[in-house]
Amino acid sequence: MKRLLIVVSVICLLAMPLIAQGGKEGTAAAAKRYSIGTSSSGGNFYLIGGGLATVLNNKLPGRFVFTSEETGGSTANLAMIEAVEAEVGFAMTSALYEGITGTGTWNKGKPMKKVLGLIPLYPSYMTMYTLANSSIRTLSDYNGKIVGLGSKGAAMDSVLRAAFDKMGLRPASIFNDGHGATATAVSQGQVDVAVLFSYPPFAAITELEATKTLRFIGLTKEEQAFLSKEYPFYSPSVMPKGSYAGVTADVPTVSEWNMLVVSATLPEDEVYLIVKTLFESNAELLAVHKSLKYCTPENALAFNIPLHPGVIRYLKEKGIDVPKRLIP
Repeated sequence: MKRLLIVVSVICLLAMPLIAQGGKEGTAAAAKRYSIGTSSSGGNFYLIGGGLATVLNNKLPGRFVFTSEETGGSTANLAMIEAVEAEVGFAMTSALYEGITGTGTWNKGKPMKKVLGLIPLYPSYMTMYTLANSSIRTLSDYNGKIVGLGSKGAAMDSVLRAAFDKMGLRPASIFNDGHGATATAVSQGQVDVAVLFSYPPFAAITELEATKTLRFIGLTKEEQAFLSKEYPFYSPSVMPKGSYAGVTADVPTVSEWNMLVVSATLPEDEVYLIVKTLFESNAELLAVHKSLKYCTPENALAFNIPLHPGVIRYLKEKGIDVPKRLIP
């Protein structure tokens, strides 16, 4: 009998590593795999998306496997979530406005129904730059010039095309491509002035400033007032002196929020765990990008679309009163 017990004990001891290994593999296999739609390479969305995926994967091993995907930006991410091709994505509040109202050309007049707010990221400045030897000094100088407005069909492209028309601006043509390609086109004289919304320093601009001297174009008070009144997702703002080498004084402009959104199909418990992890990983987020100092529970109230129930649950735990407009 003793010999039998000894043999059984030895078998159990030998089997333990295999059981443990099998358990680990089982946990990995059971992990939910989610995609984060970002933007083209060279943009802040692309950089931050990879960082957020790493934070979540490190903090929640075995629960989720997040992968960061290069995309066409805000509107592409929203369309992917609506089509159940991605679970999480970056989007600017201008794109969210078009999505929820069905006013964007990219969603063909159909209001999005599967996208809800996850976490706030950071505000970004309307940044307009040209070569220092250019004759462009004000918005009115865009008449007859080639203006870069980022990717075709993106929210900024459609919004600013309409805004230029209302403001009586008549560019010779609009150049549509990713922000990195647009910066290259500016350096080669193929584009006269480029426009983007970003939180400085933006990689494509700093890389361009390594070889070229740039001038940054500001808005008048009247232009700020018009844009913020016409488009409620814009707010009068100032890009601080020193944001780039060519920003030698504060630049009056407008700003809007960049957000992380999520599919309404994700379970409340999962989304609660995701937002709790991100909001409570301040040091790790700042290591990803300094702009994420704005990623706070309080700033979730800056969303212009309803929040996911998992987010609302976390905010209420923190004593934050969630207005009716943000409840789905």
